[in-house]
Amino acid sequence: MILPDLHGDDNHAGLKQSMFAIVKRSITVYVSRVWVTCLAVLVPAMGWFQTTLEVDVFAKDLTVPWDLVWGPDNHLWCMEKTGRITRTNPDTKAIEEIHALDGVYQSWDNSGAHAMALHPDFPRTPYIYVHYAYEEYRSRLSRLRYSISEHRVMDEEVLIPDFRGNSSHNGSRMLEGPDGHLYMAMGDAYNKISSQSLESLSGKILRMDWDANPVSDNPFGNLIYSWGHRNPQGLIFGDSGHLYASEHGPATDDEVNLIQKGANYGWPLIEGPCNTPAEQVLCDSLQASEPLASWSPTQAPCGLDYFNHSSIPEWQNSLLLTFLKKQHLRILHLDETGTHVTHEDTVLYGEYGRLRDVLVAPNGRIFVATSNQEINGWDYLAAEEDDRILELINPNYDYEHLLPVIDLNDLFLTQLLESPVEVGKVFPQPARDGLTMFLPTTAGQVNARFYDMSGRMVLGAEPHSLFANGLLHIRLGSLQTGMYVMEVRAINGQRWTSRVLIESD
Repeated sequence: MILPDLHGDDNHAGLKQSMFAIVKRSITVYVSRVWVTCLAVLVPAMGWFQTTLEVDVFAKDLTVPWDLVWGPDNHLWCMEKTGRITRTNPDTKAIEEIHALDGVYQSWDNSGAHAMALHPDFPRTPYIYVHYAYEEYRSRLSRLRYSISEHRVMDEEVLIPDFRGNSSHNGSRMLEGPDGHLYMAMGDAYNKISSQSLESLSGKILRMDWDANPVSDNPFGNLIYSWGHRNPQGLIFGDSGHLYASEHGPATDDEVNLIQKGANYGWPLIEGPCNTPAEQVLCDSLQASEPLASWSPTQAPCGLDYFNHSSIPEWQNSLLLTFLKKQHLRILHLDETGTHVTHEDTVLYGEYGRLRDVLVAPNGRIFVATSNQEINGWDYLAAEEDDRILELINPNYDYEHLLPVIDLNDLFLTQLLESPVEVGKVFPQPARDGLTMFLPTTAGQVNARFYDMSGRMVLGAEPHSLFANGLLHIRLGSLQTGMYVMEVRAINGQRWTSRVLIESD
């Protein structure tokens, strides 16, 4: 049998809602293993499973945290709608502000800062990619250059200067694909027919290299990877390599789609499944791809992530999807191929207001961002501590501690060891608070001294251990702006010198 929908939503044909007991600060999830085939023929239930999830406030007093990203430093990175970018230590919850974008335009509706991604080699390749509206009808893709030594963003390079935008329907999400390229979802900017034009980037999933150039085997010889989208606001790859996207419908037919290279997803000619005679004709002529799941009336699906961790056995091989209008987190269980949704569950229903994004950490911890302080009329939902990032965990599961939860400078130095540079090379130049020199991997403790241009020693370090084999890192303390000579001596008598420029604050 199909379990009743406890919350009154319309369900995708043949799918079901699970029953949930909601208690203060925690939720107990009762999952009924009811499976369906592609033809919606029910198979007998496979039994009952139970996992208790605790909900904790991870961060609060934010302004519409729009995009959550897990960084190589094992920190949670967040870009708020205002353009503020932060990184938060998952263990201490200490928040560091990385940057605040200048010139972000926020309409009465849903424009602002929309998507963020870190370069795959960050911070050694020190780029943060951002997509944001800079006026009502225009948005841009930029990359920010982050300086480890300065602890701040130094400059912004605009890669794609002039996406068509609007007060809403700008999308978007960005992420690295398994092929190493950058994927980006774009809304139709309230210009429906542009989704069906290969001359426009609106209403598309884009694929590019990290300089924003089209990948050589893209299907249409430009940036476009798939087309016929309305307003996709979720984008994620599963373990199988499949790409999934969630997008808003007009009044009916919100969708989650399996994205395939060159495929047309029908908007505005087709809404949701090809379930009317007219749509069937169009689906055949356009070779349009039908959604994995759809909902009518619309519920406003948003952020999307893939979950396949033993911390919540019932959710393995699932898509996690946040909803704005219907204010819940939905679990879309996939079959073994990753190409069909077998059944659905919901949690957090109406408990925390609008939910904008979801992020699964590598160790299975789940983070959900609320979206209650938007200026499009929904801010009456905001609680005193909104907007927030919530964390969902199984208190009975021993989560692996992610190592290292690391300072960006230490991560940078660790990355440098993967590609050694010639012995004696010093960087950065100019230096501010720290200086690094490549040494032989056989060097142990060393002495380091700094001399001014008159030959006077102005800084002498006691025997100094290397940061790692072959890498010496020294804090500069109170050295004044100027040119110096750095001398390093190893216990075995080896000696290296380099001229260095220091700029103090």
